[in-house]
Amino acid sequence: MGVMRFLVPRGTRVAASAAARAYLAGIDEIPWQTRVRWNDDELVVERAEFDSGNFFIPYAVEGHGELVLSTGSLMERGRPYHLQVELARGTLNRLRNQVALWESMGVQVPAKLGACLAAAHEHLSRATTCQHERDEAAKQADLAIQAALDGIWLLNDAYVAQALAARHQQTGKLGTLLGVNLGGALPADPMARQLTAAFNTVQVPLSWRDIEAREGTRDWTLCDQQIEWCRASELKICGGPLLAIDKWSLPDWMYLWGEADMESFRSCVAEHIQAVVSRYQGKVQLWLCAARLNVENDFGHGEDERLRLAVLAIERIRRYDPRSPIVLAIDQPWGSFMSRKEYDLSPLHFADALVRADLGLAGIGLEINFGYAPGGSEPRDPIEFGRQIDRWSTLGLPLLVTLVVASASSPDPQARRSDQVVAYAPDELSAATQRAWCEQYLPVLLAKQPVQGIIWNQLSDSQPHALAHGGLFDEKDEPKPIVEVLEKLRREHLA
Repeated sequence: MGVMRFLVPRGTRVAASAAARAYLAGIDEIPWQTRVRWNDDELVVERAEFDSGNFFIPYAVEGHGELVLSTGSLMERGRPYHLQVELARGTLNRLRNQVALWESMGVQVPAKLGACLAAAHEHLSRATTCQHERDEAAKQADLAIQAALDGIWLLNDAYVAQALAARHQQTGKLGTLLGVNLGGALPADPMARQLTAAFNTVQVPLSWRDIEAREGTRDWTLCDQQIEWCRASELKICGGPLLAIDKWSLPDWMYLWGEADMESFRSCVAEHIQAVVSRYQGKVQLWLCAARLNVENDFGHGEDERLRLAVLAIERIRRYDPRSPIVLAIDQPWGSFMSRKEYDLSPLHFADALVRADLGLAGIGLEINFGYAPGGSEPRDPIEFGRQIDRWSTLGLPLLVTLVVASASSPDPQARRSDQVVAYAPDELSAATQRAWCEQYLPVLLAKQPVQGIIWNQLSDSQPHALAHGGLFDEKDEPKPIVEVLEKLRREHLA
């Protein structure tokens, strides 16, 4: 078994829960199954591999909140590494590499970036040369990390502004879909007017649990009303996911089949998809065939079975609607969940297997529940956020990104999932930090040509929802400040 050790002086920046959320990954950035534990002021990292790797861990940074940072590539050795020094080295290295890449592409780097780079280099030099004074090395490393992240934000802003300007010069207003998942709501004024001002697309979930609560008896009332409202409002419609295997998506009676009778389970899935697609074919412009099949589900299906179910969903839709594009949604695209249990396929390889099968997929969806743990995507800086989009672009298909970001960290009695909200901002989480996140990160997506759609995955905190405080409207159905930002983005950038 491979073992690495990290000294963690001034450990208040590393939360006690960080060990459970940290992992090692190889050069391909795919997480290895990793066990991380505390031993006094050391983190002990154990894994089956002995290769060099990058260590990823959530780390609180002054002025930036908690972000997943990584070291450079480290080999195993007898003496422990100094965690903060290695995180500073890794963060500065990422910034330098990104500067070199974007400069080679013609991006004009802001002049202020030079001061950030100089400060980061100076503090890192001090940190590396005084590691025998652990606390002083940690102090200098923290300053290096802060300076490097300041530079990352500056560089990202410059890239996004120039990339968006170039896209507008080529095509005018962008054809990107900007939408929201209606959940179980049928919008009425004034919410309806605000939605039509902010969005050009709506996701109608077509929830199997709601449609067929009793086996063989389907109630289409809400779905019909939502579809007709979208059409009357001249909004494009994304329907689905038609298959999501969790207790909030499947009818209770489906649990009678479970793992014991997969043939009957598949038969029920096929019948449901046939019924939905046959009813709404011609009214839905985009089918979201399935979601979250790349992660474990409530039935304990293995990866092979989950792939078979994805194939079944795609083929069934294609049989009854040969024209409308089909997208498959992948959960947790960074794949950090792989560190907690053995998986054969990373999220990217799961999607690639389906793309290579040439089933007729028109795009890949990426579900990014930003700042939720352990079942969401841990906070990353905007350049790492964009790099993840670039990785998925290598599949050669358009991307549909679905997002949720919390506006508070307090308990939420309407939230179904138990995922905790991570402090992704330097200030206490609020509707203002949610708005600021949107202003910073959504332009990154708009700047990426492969991103053909962005959907906010929770409408309102007033109705039962998956994740705490992730709605665009609060518990009184009043709009949060993020709605104004979305409306502005649509007005300025979208056709």
